[in-house]
Order: sequence, then structure tokens, then C-alpha cells
Amino acid sequence: MKTPLYSLHRTLGAKFINFAGWDMPTFYSSVKDEVLAVRNSCGLFDVSHMGRLTLEGKGATECLEYLTTNSIKKLYPGRVQYNLLVNERGGVVDDITIYMLDEERFMLCVNAVNTQKVKDWIYKYHAVEDISNKTVQIALQGKMSQSLISKLFPVDGLKYYHFKVFDSAIVSRTGYTGEDGFEIYAKLEDGIEVFKKLIAEAKPCGLASRDVLRIEAGFALYGHEISEEITPVEASLDRFISFEKDFLGKETILSKEVKRKLFGLELLERGIPREGYKIYLSGKEIGYVSSGTYSYTLEKGIALCFVDINFRKENLEVEIEVREKRLKALLRSYPFLRKP
Repeated sequence: MKTPLYSLHRTLGAKFINFAGWDMPTFYSSVKDEVLAVRNSCGLFDVSHMGRLTLEGKGATECLEYLTTNSIKKLYPGRVQYNLLVNERGGVVDDITIYMLDEERFMLCVNAVNTQKVKDWIYKYHAVEDISNKTVQIALQGKMSQSLISKLFPVDGLKYYHFKVFDSAIVSRTGYTGEDGFEIYAKLEDGIEVFKKLIAEAKPCGLASRDVLRIEAGFALYGHEISEEITPVEASLDRFISFEKDFLGKETILSKEVKRKLFGLELLERGIPREGYKIYLSGKEIGYVSSGTYSYTLEKGIALCFVDINFRKENLEVEIEVREKRLKALLRSYPFLRKP
């Protein structure tokens, strides 16, 4: 599958990768250049491969309230919420963002790999419409993003995790990089034009830099830090669980013994931690890497990892097995980039 912006990516010299069945740009110039562009100025991502679903009508609020861990009652029109769809076992069907467009009318942004699954899951409880093929989704991220997007949309005063609806688009102050940024949802023709205007001043960025940026920011990725077998508590996402409400899988989450939880790790020696690499303390295996990368911002290897809760301690020196060699590392909290 190809996004509506595919031909523009080819013109821009993108190198492609197949991701969840989509031909997506993995990088244009270099991953390092794209990471540093977002951290220091501004980068533009095509994220149209993500799923976009709508729910509306009587019962939509109650449906979402039951199927998710966070409280839908905290939402109001113009507000965005990070939330977790869970199954009967307390595992995560998908992590999503929910946009309350109006009372009893919502838009959900879901992971590309899970779009059909989420559609089918929600449809058991309420009618849902897939608008993914009718729209383009763009992410403009970085310190200069507000000044650039303001040339197209009046977003002054738009708060973090809020959105505005314009004639041709929804613009939210959200992102997946740890920087200030915006996501734009627009009809096909309008979205293509918006991308063309923004790319004249913002650096095009691919999925490889997006992955580095999200690990630096400590954001979970479905299939790595969360899955249908991993509960939100194990993924250290407790702050997105409203235990005062009833929701699917709540009792299982409360009763399940938590043996490992998500934590951070940084290498003290040269190397790159990768998914599946084992973590040791005094020769004993105490965890494993769920996502790892080389941080171009910090100039060191970093990782998100699941660690035995008894050893999940700040600045605990451990070893990580990298290609049959054990390297020194520190366990630490995340995000890895501290904002002033």
C-alpha cells in the first residue's frame, strides 16, 4: 500500500521500507540529520499509514469508556486524549489518541498495524467508520513548528493535546517525538497541498528517525512495549488508567502479579542495544531490551527495557549482552531528554 504522498516522497529522494504493508519513507538524507533537524529546528513526517476511525451517536461515549483504561469523561470538544484499548485479559489491543469532535462524536488515531483489528474490536460494541483512505495525516515536529504552521493555520494559543477544526483540516498540538509539534488531518487533495507548502521549509523525515526520536522521548511502540499480552501496568503506563471506573479487563489488571516493568537504560560503553538483548546483574539475567537505538542527540546507546521489579532502580549499573559481548550500562528512568 502507498500513502497519497508516495510520489512526493520519491521526488524528494526517499529510501523506502515496508511497514505494516505500507511502502513508507525510512529516511531521505540520513537518520542523524533528520533526528537533529527535529531536535534543533523542524521536521515533517507523512504518517498517513496510521488508521483514522470515527464513532458517533448514542452510546459512543459509553462504548469508549468501557473499552479503554483512561476516563473518556475527562474529554470535551477540542481535547485530545492518549488512551489504551484493552482486552479481557488486561492486555493492550492498541494505544490510541481520541479526539472529541463533539458530544457523542469522536475520531480515533490508531496504529497502522492494528487498524483492521481495532475496527473489528470496536464494531462488536458500536458502529465505527474508517476514514483512513479519505484523509492524509501529517506530523510537523520541532521547536520551529509553531512559526511554520502558523503561516497556514492560526494555532496561536492552542494548548498541548488540544485541537482546532478548520474548513479543510483538524490540527492538533500532538506528536511522537518529545518536541513541540502538530499533527494535521485533512482531506486528500487539501492534505497533499499542505504537505507541499510545509516541505518547502521543513526537513522531510522518515520512520527511522521517528523511531529514534520516540525512544529518546520514552514513548511506547505497539508490539514492543505494549501488546495483547502486556498490561498497561507492566508497560509503566499506570497514569493512563482510571481505576475508579469500570472497564474491560480491569479485574485482571488489578489481580495480575507484576514481575517486570518498563524502564530505561543507557550504555556506558560504545554500542547499540537492540530488541531482545538480555540484561544482567552479577551474572543473573534480570531483563531484556524492548526497543533500543543509538541516540544522535545524546551520542550514546539507549533503550527501553523490561526489568525485574526488584532491580528497577535508578543508576543501577548492569551489563547488556551485545553480540556475545557484555557491555556496561546504567538503568534509569525516561524520557532520556530532560526538558528545562
